[in-house]
Amino acid sequence: MDKLFLSGCHLSISEDSFHIEAPSHFAAYALRRCASELAISAKKLKRKRAIISWPGCDRPYRIPTSILNNHSTMTAPQPQNETYFLGADYLRVTDFIRERREEGRIVVITSMWNDVCLHTNDLLNAERGILQPHQWTGFNYRYLWRDSRDDYNQLIDTLMRDRYIPQYQYSLRRPDGTFALYETDYYLVEDYLNVPVRIGVSQVDAWQLLPEPSER
Repeated sequence: MDKLFLSGCHLSISEDSFHIEAPSHFAAYALRRCASELAISAKKLKRKRAIISWPGCDRPYRIPTSILNNHSTMTAPQPQNETYFLGADYLRVTDFIRERREEGRIVVITSMWNDVCLHTNDLLNAERGILQPHQWTGFNYRYLWRDSRDDYNQLIDTLMRDRYIPQYQYSLRRPDGTFALYETDYYLVEDYLNVPVRIGVSQVDAWQLLPEPSER
């Protein structure tokens, strides 16, 4: 298995299981797509199953080694359509970024592993984002979701299921401490420079300041 998918995971072995604690729900989901490889690893360790958990989960994924006896697997390729590009390569994503920029839209690329920003184009102005575009690269967006975890969890769960979310509305705590509502189209790409990412595409003016949650 590619070491990338085990990055940040904690591995352990019990009497009958091979345990993997992933750093996030999405990381656990990505590992589950490698079910056959995990079953093989568990079998080599003479265990009956692989178990994948993540922080806060109450129903971990369980992968019995018995799936190796079947011709079908849990890792069938996902269908492609025009609304998302799950299996897009780097050049396809680069073309997409350029096309959206030509349409006058903001494009932000964020790691699904750790929520670190990998790219922001020049249309994300300081009025909307407080920071300058170049200052966002390397910034951990997870910190900005601290007062809107429900919005974040819904985003991740829906994106994992549907791969594409049009006009998703969510609130964020901005770097200056103010609270704002945003609207973004989100796309899931599983391999952008060896990292699974979400690509957010937004209209420049698709946002508004909000009162503090306690004042609503």
